[in-house]
Amino acid sequence: MSTPLADKCASINRAVQAQADLLELEQLMPPAVYIYDGHQRLQHVVMDPMTASAEEIENDVGSVTVSVPADHPAGEWLLDEAGRVERGEGANVHIEYRSGGSRVSGRAELISSATLDTGEDVVQVNALGEFDNLRNVRVWSNPWLPAQFQFPRIFLLAGPSIWVLKTALFVNLLRLYSSAWQIPDDPMNPLTWLDGLDQSNWDIVIKPTSLLEDMAAGTVWCVLASRFGSWAERAADILTDGELTVTATRWRTGDPEPWPGAVVKDGALVVDIIDNSRHREGTANGGTVFDGLTRTMRESVGDLIEDVEIAATATPDSSVAEIWRSMFETAPGWPTIHIPADGGANPTVTRRTAGATTLTMGGQSAPGVNDTISATVQMVGDLATSNINVSGYGVGAQGGAIDALLKPLYTDTVLAWLSVKLVARQSRAGSSHLLESFIELPGKSYTISSLAALREAERETRGGESATVQFPPRSPYVIGQPGHGHAWVGSPVSFEVPGSTAREVHVERIKKVKAEYGPDANADGRFGAAEVGALDELDPFEKILARIRRLGEIAKDAGVW
Repeated sequence: MSTPLADKCASINRAVQAQADLLELEQLMPPAVYIYDGHQRLQHVVMDPMTASAEEIENDVGSVTVSVPADHPAGEWLLDEAGRVERGEGANVHIEYRSGGSRVSGRAELISSATLDTGEDVVQVNALGEFDNLRNVRVWSNPWLPAQFQFPRIFLLAGPSIWVLKTALFVNLLRLYSSAWQIPDDPMNPLTWLDGLDQSNWDIVIKPTSLLEDMAAGTVWCVLASRFGSWAERAADILTDGELTVTATRWRTGDPEPWPGAVVKDGALVVDIIDNSRHREGTANGGTVFDGLTRTMRESVGDLIEDVEIAATATPDSSVAEIWRSMFETAPGWPTIHIPADGGANPTVTRRTAGATTLTMGGQSAPGVNDTISATVQMVGDLATSNINVSGYGVGAQGGAIDALLKPLYTDTVLAWLSVKLVARQSRAGSSHLLESFIELPGKSYTISSLAALREAERETRGGESATVQFPPRSPYVIGQPGHGHAWVGSPVSFEVPGSTAREVHVERIKKVKAEYGPDANADGRFGAAEVGALDELDPFEKILARIRRLGEIAKDAGVW
């Protein structure tokens, strides 16, 4: 007998089964490579590439590569650059790798042809990921004025991180696409002089986030300063500190609206910034398989250098319906995937131990210190020597001469060095630990930039777990973009440490995903490989010095020293 409850349960079951069937169908479909011309118009779809791969890296430039026979229609088109230009298709080539509903695209950097040992001619395309478009946008001192007159000398914007970064990128895209101070691409066409005011013609568009929305979301605040610096470089430290993820995806006709009411052209690059961490509001940050995940909030201790995790005793502000919004999603701050040590994903977990418990840096006195000492020496010297007579002749005020002699002795000796003891790290390390690390600070001590540099040094030497995971083809979890998988770049996932009897669970975010397709048995084209936690491509101190140099450049541009 049918009842309202039974009908509702049957409806839910059919909806769940439909989603499961769609997911299985997407996973069974072989990967495909879509090739677009310089105007983002589709030219070829390659369903049988010789080899192909795609890599998406959080807040960095990924890659897409594909190899096709030279006599393939796509191969012939790729080698015919002169023909592409003559036909109005443009010299640029854009590649999009599609697998399991997820897409990674980029602009071709290299197109090469070679002859294999088998005698077959092959065309290979190496493309840089879409983040490369953002890496090359410069943040002018004043995007609204021509290059010949830039006042004030530095672009400065403070506020919630997502709003600040999007605003800085938008106003500089407006500068590039508008013709207020730039001659348009086709100056003889009067309509092109107004193109820049119509975002539907832009190749790169920003998904809007208002100041009030970002404040309500609780995003970490920041200050962005730039004097013709790269947006990506200026944003790097802000993204890291706020644990934010930049997404850059090409919108194609038939896709859902990038945002309600959006009017963008086919092939436009839609840029968004997402907060997957929720560390300042409360998030699952680890635990054990016996007790479950613990919920913590990240707070800065008294010196504002170290962050500590505080247990959140209140229940999450989410109902059961909000926690499981779909088969792919959970509430913000909770991992969507758990990787058991024996679940077939074969996680390789590495832990980098924390660094020294005392950080020392500096070399230049705080702003105004050397000047104050110099003025004091000159004043005292002038007063002391003004009334001195030698053989009836007055010596006169000699404060300047005395200051010139003493300057090498007192310059950069007062308030020139910073030394911070990381109490929370020391309490965890034990009595035997690395005592001190020295980091050269390219600028004055006791400034905002020096505080930021100390936070960078503490964060990069904090240590922590990272994992490399290879999900099997029949895994219950799928790596894919939102709506096509359980987790993607930037998503938090939990994992166990193989061989650990404590069965600890760690929560980190995905930093890189990769897919490979080819004759190799393991290269099935799925996005099955993921790296979780910090990427160890650079030594931590190399990262610190690079970021501190950037902070020094910003402060120098601003006239701090």
